[in-house]
Amino acid sequence: MAQNKNGPIIGLAIFIMLSVLLAVGFYMTWADNQKLTTDLLTAQNKAQETESSLKAQIAGSNTLKGLIGAGQNDEIGVGEAGDTSTINGRVTARLTDVAADGTAAPASLLDAVQQKTQSSWKNTQSAIDRQNQLDKRTQDYNNMVVSKDAEIAQVKAARNRAEEQLQQREATHSEELAQREATIDDLSKEKSRLERELADTVVQYQRQIDALNIDVATKRQSIIALRKRLVDAQDLTFSTPDGFITSVDQPSQLVYINLGENDGLRTGVTFSVYTPVNSGVGRNDTSEIKGRIEIVDILGAHRAEGRIVQQRSDVPIAADDPVYSPIFQTGQSLEIAIAGRVSVDGLDREQLTRLVNAAGARIISEVDDDGDFGDGRGNRLTRDEAEKRITSRTRFLVIADQGDSESSDTNVQELAQKIRENTQVLKDKALNLGIHEIGLSTFLEHIGYSRKQVSWTPERQQPFPGKLVNGARSSAVNATSGQRFSLGNVSGLYSDRKKAVTESYGQTSGVYSQQ
Repeated sequence: MAQNKNGPIIGLAIFIMLSVLLAVGFYMTWADNQKLTTDLLTAQNKAQETESSLKAQIAGSNTLKGLIGAGQNDEIGVGEAGDTSTINGRVTARLTDVAADGTAAPASLLDAVQQKTQSSWKNTQSAIDRQNQLDKRTQDYNNMVVSKDAEIAQVKAARNRAEEQLQQREATHSEELAQREATIDDLSKEKSRLERELADTVVQYQRQIDALNIDVATKRQSIIALRKRLVDAQDLTFSTPDGFITSVDQPSQLVYINLGENDGLRTGVTFSVYTPVNSGVGRNDTSEIKGRIEIVDILGAHRAEGRIVQQRSDVPIAADDPVYSPIFQTGQSLEIAIAGRVSVDGLDREQLTRLVNAAGARIISEVDDDGDFGDGRGNRLTRDEAEKRITSRTRFLVIADQGDSESSDTNVQELAQKIRENTQVLKDKALNLGIHEIGLSTFLEHIGYSRKQVSWTPERQQPFPGKLVNGARSSAVNATSGQRFSLGNVSGLYSDRKKAVTESYGQTSGVYSQQ
């Protein structure tokens, strides 16, 4: 289409260039013709003047002859050249005047006449030659004009054809453009109508969405409140025991459990020991925990040895007691999240991290002591990164110390505010995924943490790395070493007993008897 549109323009440009060239050529030829015509007229005028002069001289010569009494066919003869009073002198003087152009004076009047005649002839011939040249140039110019006229005619014909084609195409294009504009107008009207319908639909659905969001938020808050009331009222748990105690060696304060190497168990892992009949492990109510053990040696695929860290004297640890740790699960690496400051006596964040890692678990996300998000390995995270790391694989969200918001120190208040805000972020994510929240103290109690624990394996052939407070053996026969409880009344403020001692009405072995 672009090439067809440029054709007439190129033809018109060629026609203009040819017209300019023809005009220049015509002007140059016309100028030369005018010059030759001027020269011819000048030569003719000079020839006429010379001819008139010659006639005058002949008449004068005849007159002169007549004055001197000579006949028309007689020669004038030679007179005295210097005597102007004589005919010969006057003629000689006249001849001298005739030769005023600097040439030698003619010898006689006849020579002067002949000289003038020859000059006039030459001028006439020159004028004739120039006229012939002018005629020839004029003829050439006329021939060129005829040729150019023919070319111009061809160009005009081509231009006319191109203009006709252009007009036809413009007419066709105008029709197509009109049709397209009509189509565009129809589409624009349809688009406007659809946009209005879409806007109305968006407003309608947005209202529905807003109403649903309000309804969802209200129901979500109700569910959260009901769940909290249910948890507070029933203290439900979905955890199951990790294993069971297979046998107990009370004199040696050793136990054996049915977990081992194939279960991913490591030395140093601590377990809470529950009563055989319980309402569920991992509950906030820890009154059914009868003691704690720490694994000191892995004996086989599903057998390990542990030492008794703590046990209740009224309900000692026995075979078939279930064991549980919130950071251990058979064959799996558990993930937990911690939010808040770790400010337990004898335990800091670094020690807690080592304790969790030693059990084969890991801290996947945390709010550290400075209120910043972290990955549990000392690396800072953004809010989005910390939220994304909490997934359905995360087992617990451990809520630690949230800081002192009532402190008179402005810096302490700001830190507490930051910790609480970022903790709420992890709480919201845990709530959406149904992840159980647990306090740090309860968590430590579940994992069997006690201050200054000592783990030692006899097979390592190393000296025991600590001193036993009560000695290796009790001085009493068949008595157990370790923690003891007074048989008298102890204030509830200091007693470790969670409920009254249950007395058996049957026979009891002397090893466990309190009487």
